[in-house]
Amino acid sequence: MSHTWRSELEEAGLRLLALLLPPVCVACDRIEGTEALELGLCSDCRRQLQPTPWSVCAGCSRQLEVDPLPDGYLCGSCRQAPPPFERLYSGWSYEPPLVEVVHALKFRRLAFVGASLGRALSHRFRCLSEEADIVVPVPLHWRRHMSRGFNQAEEIARPIASELELPLVRALRRKAATRPQTGLDRASRAANLRRAFTTTRSGRSRIEGCRVLLVDDVVTTRNTLGAATGSLLDSGATSVICLTGGRTPEPI
Repeated sequence: MSHTWRSELEEAGLRLLALLLPPVCVACDRIEGTEALELGLCSDCRRQLQPTPWSVCAGCSRQLEVDPLPDGYLCGSCRQAPPPFERLYSGWSYEPPLVEVVHALKFRRLAFVGASLGRALSHRFRCLSEEADIVVPVPLHWRRHMSRGFNQAEEIARPIASELELPLVRALRRKAATRPQTGLDRASRAANLRRAFTTTRSGRSRIEGCRVLLVDDVVTTRNTLGAATGSLLDSGATSVICLTGGRTPEPI
């Protein structure tokens, strides 16, 4: 099935669902028309989203005062400790109502939210279709994947790959069931993810020589993205660009 047909079928399915079950905003529980299916939010809550500005550091997505910035510009912190990936893009600041959007996907298993989030990201960052060859989601450990029933990063990455007309490749495997990053300090987060990822046997042959678009739901310290990027580069990827739905407002 082509990317275009799959996207059209997903849209048709969402519209049919809206007719059968009136959509409810995941942030405020307001019942609205079918437009509430966009990110799972009603129109009022969507207006509260804080898009990340364009004048940000390429390494950490922190807003900088200079506008416009040279392409690939790094802040002082990132120049001292450059990340292994080429650039980090994030859609919105990770604060309400985006927090409720991500939680609706991860913990309420509302898969349509991930599809809508992925489409919104692909529309905003359409330029990435020219900067990447494949799309790779950050994986969950198999135990967490089994208990949750899905990988939220893959739910976001799938429509991104479809909209950008790029292959989706499950090239990474999480070797260890690491502790959740929430609540850990910077040093503990880094130690928690050390050697956490490896490439799959089938994925290794598909990423060699490719520019990878690595997708996750939220970035906080960049440790997860950095560890995953290291595995991809070690296995032959020529470059990695990262894309996340949200970026925590605290300094990375």
